[in-house]
Amino acid sequence: MATGPDLDAIRQQVLDHLTGGQPPTDLLDRLGGWPAIEALAPHLTDSPLLTPVLALVSREIGIRGPDSDLVRAAVFMLVEAVTASTDPMQFAQGIDELCRNRNLLSIGGTQLASRCLALAQPPQPEEDHLVPSPAAVSRHADALEAYARLAIAGYASEYKLFSLLEDIAEPQPRRYAQAIVRSIGAAFDLWQVDDRVVDVIDILTGVKPPRYTAAPTEEVAARNREYGQDIASDASWTKANIEMVRAFRSSTAVEANARIGSAVEALRFARAEDEREDVEALDGALRLLQAFIGDQIRHDGVARSAGTWDLNLGEVETLARRVRQFTVTGYGLNHWSGNRKQLVLTGWARLAHDIAWLRDKLDRDSLYDAAVVLDDLLQLYSASHTYELTDNVDGIDVVRSVVRPAIAGGFAARAGLMRNLHDHIEALGERIGDGDAPRYEEQLAAALALRDAARASLQSAEPPGKDTEQVAPALPPLLAELLGRHDGVTEALAGVDPAVLRDLNTSLADIRDSNALDHDLVITDVRRKILDALAPSADFRGDVVPAVQTVLDQLIRFVSRRMNTQESTKDYLFKVDADEHDLHKDLYDWLCQGPLSGITNVEVQEVGAGRTDIQITFPGFHLYLELKADDTMVPVENKSAYIKQTITYQATDVRIGFLVVLRLAPPRDKGPAPHLRDYISHTTIGVPYSEGERHVIMLEIPGRQTKPSRVR
Repeated sequence: MATGPDLDAIRQQVLDHLTGGQPPTDLLDRLGGWPAIEALAPHLTDSPLLTPVLALVSREIGIRGPDSDLVRAAVFMLVEAVTASTDPMQFAQGIDELCRNRNLLSIGGTQLASRCLALAQPPQPEEDHLVPSPAAVSRHADALEAYARLAIAGYASEYKLFSLLEDIAEPQPRRYAQAIVRSIGAAFDLWQVDDRVVDVIDILTGVKPPRYTAAPTEEVAARNREYGQDIASDASWTKANIEMVRAFRSSTAVEANARIGSAVEALRFARAEDEREDVEALDGALRLLQAFIGDQIRHDGVARSAGTWDLNLGEVETLARRVRQFTVTGYGLNHWSGNRKQLVLTGWARLAHDIAWLRDKLDRDSLYDAAVVLDDLLQLYSASHTYELTDNVDGIDVVRSVVRPAIAGGFAARAGLMRNLHDHIEALGERIGDGDAPRYEEQLAAALALRDAARASLQSAEPPGKDTEQVAPALPPLLAELLGRHDGVTEALAGVDPAVLRDLNTSLADIRDSNALDHDLVITDVRRKILDALAPSADFRGDVVPAVQTVLDQLIRFVSRRMNTQESTKDYLFKVDADEHDLHKDLYDWLCQGPLSGITNVEVQEVGAGRTDIQITFPGFHLYLELKADDTMVPVENKSAYIKQTITYQATDVRIGFLVVLRLAPPRDKGPAPHLRDYISHTTIGVPYSEGERHVIMLEIPGRQTKPSRVR
């Protein structure tokens, strides 16, 4: 008669191999294969062995593949074991392991969602008790947050999440209430959520009465008041963020300003009760923004110098100082939505810089000032409320995809483009003043016409029942987004050469991308690899680190943009006879419209006994860019002459430099272009009798590009 697996022997083998390192590659076979895991799983509920067994199963699925009934049966039993755990810590650990592991989710994700949905209902008190046990509260809260995570990742229904949240009828214990407000905040970021779901926050705090079929006892009423006080600060912060999203998504200045006012009101409790730097900084920024936009509304959108406003300079200075202090003390998301702390701090630092700059530039157009602050807040919100979906690979979380808030296309996004347009107009004016009038005057005239049309569009209400394409069918995409569905667009831009509009569209796209706070996934990965390669450099310390990061970010984005740019806007990338001058002009323009504007210089003499192509000046040191156009097939890392020239400029400065090469060699075939990762690399070189290696970051711009329609 057949006997089942020896569970005690299997368990002991697992224990014997918990040494802190990777288990043997044949451990699964030693245990008895997938049937052994299936048999062991029901006995792992509330066991500390559950998490290492999950990790082992994930590893084996990655090696052997998931396409097996035996594998699925084992994973299903493990999901049951995790969700049956009553120990709060073991339950939370198992749920988290499942939610961040694609190998396990690909098989058991739907089953896990179903089990979590059943467990995510509000925790109930045991008989003769007024409140549920802390263990039950923790378990139900973790199940609710897990279901929200699974919905974001596509393994669960967001509509079932909405329904669950909407059915919350009374205040809840703090840990479960936190899960509710986090889930509502995430839902509002990503989907169209009914106001009834958002109103649940007011039920939690007691602002709205609970929904009972009979009047509650005094004990229940007192408990609810305590629950409401416990969650009030979290609820205040979440409601303020929801009102910010509503402002970002608004179509007009009037609507956006009303929502900003609601956000300020929602922050009132958090300001009064909590000494949180992020609350103080956000409140000050919103109040300043409210003043900027309110001035525009009161004066019917007429451009006025900010110096004529009733603006308290002391308040602006205090806000700038408060935000700077906040970037030092630090605050960031650290729960399941992902820890993006560094990105958030960068966003706050940018806001502080821009507010301080506005304080000193009160002769600027007031709508521009509003656009600056609104654009910073929009990017900061998007960065801090982005959800990173990760895989756990050999104990390291690897981001596999990013889910960003659905806030594009509203008043805030258009205001951000308005800011970019103002910056471009200013740059065009400077170039005309430098003697390039014939080349830029037509672009400036078109940009001014576009600005006037955009101003009218931002101030007006959206006309009902019209598509943007019906208003201005010939506009490039960013210009169409900036102008919205405004009836005066066609008249305002009548007579403007379509080619000039395309150039404006490209310039706005360049400015937007060069100033973006958040990175795309691939750009982030490329950036990380280069920074890791620079870590051994003795000079990659202190203030040099953020300086190199900023330059590197700009150059990677430049390469990425130029790999996607069409011939109609940057024709040198498709020309056979392009040269270094074409690259020089394009890259200099790019650097001058981003965060390096004002510290970027060209053709600087007497550097390393020569003349450098581009010098970027930081307090106490410089970074140098050497530019080349090359028509050979020799890989850039083998271009020793180029590399040696690049390090020559480091003779008395930081020993980190950049080599940017326009590749003009004829393609071997008309196939697809290489990947972005193939165009960015790093090398080191030693110099005789010199201490330490010199580091060179090499970036290649593909020239003589082939249109996608001609790829064979």
